[in-house]
Amino acid sequence: MRSVAVFVAVMALLAASVAKDQFQAQDFVKQHLTSIGTDQARADLKSRVVEGTVVFRVVNQAGELTGKLQFVSEDAKFVSMLKLPNPDYPGERFVTDGNKTYVAQMRPGVYSELGRFVWVHNEILTEGLWGGALNTAWALAHLDERRAKLQDRGMKTMDGRKLRRVDYVPKKRSDLQIELYFEPETLRHVMTVYSFTVSPGMAESVGASALTTDTHYRLEERFADFKSTDNLTLPAKWTIQYTMDVSGGTVAGPPGAATKISQFEITDTKIMSNVSLDPKNFEIK
Repeated sequence: MRSVAVFVAVMALLAASVAKDQFQAQDFVKQHLTSIGTDQARADLKSRVVEGTVVFRVVNQAGELTGKLQFVSEDAKFVSMLKLPNPDYPGERFVTDGNKTYVAQMRPGVYSELGRFVWVHNEILTEGLWGGALNTAWALAHLDERRAKLQDRGMKTMDGRKLRRVDYVPKKRSDLQIELYFEPETLRHVMTVYSFTVSPGMAESVGASALTTDTHYRLEERFADFKSTDNLTLPAKWTIQYTMDVSGGTVAGPPGAATKISQFEITDTKIMSNVSLDPKNFEIK
């Protein structure tokens, strides 16, 4: 009888611990969403159009391109366009209707490196992670609907700055490590990191070239310069950085493979709320 009583007590403690963790996650999300705006201000938002300027560069290489951002979202649907004046690399276009996704190709059958990463890992789009709080589909605003989980990883130092790290785990299995970072004082979302490692035996399954060593992929979104727009606090700067690290190994094909970092620096010039949008914007063809 005593062993049964001990077992019941242990199970009760475990249940209480789980309930506590769930409550903490819910409380954390509530505080984060409050950092964006009041419940009423967020409920009033139905759609958003973000326009801005884009500066694209490959880190450690000379030259840069200046283009435009157009980011249109409505509920769980959005279109993200990074337009560059270059016929060889016209930029990126990502679309989701909340379920299906589309990633534009540079030319028939050929994706950019960033485009292929997002195409393979389309949960970046369907989970509403892309664009953070700029997106009406923002993951943490729809956490219960998507039935995703949050795992608190505590305080971490990123570029000399203390941030709160919370890992995002989609309901549907994902091989991405998805890390969300927040200012500890305000709980504003300031960074998302997506990381993935491909071993030689996995290369073909993700469309990579034949590899002779592990290759590390890392996509970062950083958000800064928060400003009030239509009673909501949103970032005016959005930096996207994509890293493919093949240092220390070789890629079958052209010699000289090494770590490559491409970067988009985006400055919002206009944010418009509750704009009437054409449903064709979100069609997946």
